[in-house]
Amino acid sequence: MQATIKPKLSKQTGHAVWCSVLAEVNAQQLSATTTRQTIIRLAALCGLLGGALAMAWSSTSSLWMLSAAYLLIALLLAQAAFIGHSAGHGSISRNDRLNRTLGQFSMTLLTGLAFDEWIARHRDHHRYCQDEDQDPDLMVDLFVSLTDKSRCRKGRLGRFLTRYQAVHIWLLSLLFGHSQRHLSQAAVLRKLQRYRLDAAMLLLHLALWFGLPCLVLDVPVRLALLAYLVPLTILGPYLAAIFWVNHMGMPLIEDASAFSFLEHQTVTSRTILNAPRWDWLFGGLNFQIEHHLFPKVPTTRLAAVQTIVRRHFDEQGIAYHGVSWRAAVSAIHAHLRKMATAS
Repeated sequence: MQATIKPKLSKQTGHAVWCSVLAEVNAQQLSATTTRQTIIRLAALCGLLGGALAMAWSSTSSLWMLSAAYLLIALLLAQAAFIGHSAGHGSISRNDRLNRTLGQFSMTLLTGLAFDEWIARHRDHHRYCQDEDQDPDLMVDLFVSLTDKSRCRKGRLGRFLTRYQAVHIWLLSLLFGHSQRHLSQAAVLRKLQRYRLDAAMLLLHLALWFGLPCLVLDVPVRLALLAYLVPLTILGPYLAAIFWVNHMGMPLIEDASAFSFLEHQTVTSRTILNAPRWDWLFGGLNFQIEHHLFPKVPTTRLAAVQTIVRRHFDEQGIAYHGVSWRAAVSAIHAHLRKMATAS
């Protein structure tokens, strides 16, 4: 049975520590917005994406050129999603309309993941992190059981698949990017009145990826379809490798209101400790504890926040869950096997 954790800090103590860290974060201006840098980065990303798509859409491209184009498209889509994530947390600008515009452009238009729908779910994840009944990231329907309740809700097929989940979850990661895109799009279709802007931008997304090449540039439909599907298949394991390590297998909580904000976000998150040269690969989200404590801080500054957080935690005797990527993957594997054995 998965561990359920109880609060160890009083709300007053947790709030006091968080305020102390926040004071240093503000003193070092780590929450300063990154509007200009992000717009420049997004412009460069669009230029590179245009070049990669031109290569992927060209009928004269060799196999190695197509492979390079697909890999580059996958990496660029990940960077676009990172920008959308930052926009959703308001770390790019203090202007909500500009954040939403940048989020819709980078996430919905470029990647096909509906920004408004996704960020609504993602904010619930932050608010109810590792709450089995309210964290949307724990609500897996069929192939995997991340919690006891999830396993018990499954039918015969779901329980059978859970038995082998420690193995097949990594194979299924090839579909992870597709599933995230399609689940978001399906949610928009179910709630069109609420997500009208998402729906309009998704139409533009399809026009960009299929209308432009096939109707304007006379690109064969086969090449346009491959350029749309192959990079997302490549993207799946990459996203799984950097996102699943953040919370999977961490303790559950039963009542978020019983915890101080600081303790809730700390005991349910796992920071990945790696050489700084790899931070870009994680989009800065390897600093998951820091991100959950200060979601408005730009991800490029979370390394500086980590220094402050760890010092305060050491002074207060608060456990800091920082591990290597390999150790995190091992912990996930052990957790999946534990859930499977319980079934």
